[in-house]
Amino acid sequence: MSPKLRIGTALSNGVDQLTTRGGLKLAAVLAALQVIAQVGLNSLFADLLADNLPAEAAANAYPLALPVPVAASALITAVALIGTFLVTIVAMRAVYADIDAVPNERHTRRLGRTAAVLIVLSVIVSVAITVGFAMLFFPGLFLAVSLVFAQLAVVIEDAGVVEALKRSWSLTSGNRIRLFLLGLLVVVVAGVVGGAFGLLGIISPAVGNIVSAAVSGVASLFSLAVLVSAYRQLADTNAADSPQVSELAD
Repeated sequence: MSPKLRIGTALSNGVDQLTTRGGLKLAAVLAALQVIAQVGLNSLFADLLADNLPAEAAANAYPLALPVPVAASALITAVALIGTFLVTIVAMRAVYADIDAVPNERHTRRLGRTAAVLIVLSVIVSVAITVGFAMLFFPGLFLAVSLVFAQLAVVIEDAGVVEALKRSWSLTSGNRIRLFLLGLLVVVVAGVVGGAFGLLGIISPAVGNIVSAAVSGVASLFSLAVLVSAYRQLADTNAADSPQVSELAD
């Protein structure tokens, strides 16, 4: 019989992880990377659309734009996005085990291989979910919930693509409705907090952009921490099926 996911525990653990020393460190890094990415994107679009927007409109739409060439804007954006991707991998492992020691060797092991597998996995999952949503919506929602742990299986268990898909399907069995409700709660919380801080844009577009980007980084870590907590509840019960889970948690 599948263990039952405890939604309240997952949420409270997510908050607890976020407020640890390591959690605050990761939140600060992710927030900074989101701000840098926003600066890069603002600069990129402001330059690309310079001929189509009046100067005042461009300043309001892209308040963080820097007077740099398109290539520089693209580079800033790419570096920030790649950095966010790699830090997210480290964060998943750190939230799962030993967050206050982040980053250590177990958090950063085989980053290149993990990133490559995640990219392939993300493409497959995205295509499957998109096709599912095109088929009367429900199949896509079912797949999204069923495959929600696939990335964690790659990051924490060093699973391959097929193994990760199977692992997620197995872990979510019997808990799909609970996982859907958990995801819904996280989205609502993140949306409310993000919307509240987004109101600062009324005072200053630049301040609003910076704060919104930073809050987005923190919210992503909270969402990740909640997901890892849910994963741990279900995966630890079957740790014998995946020795890597026990190894990372030790």
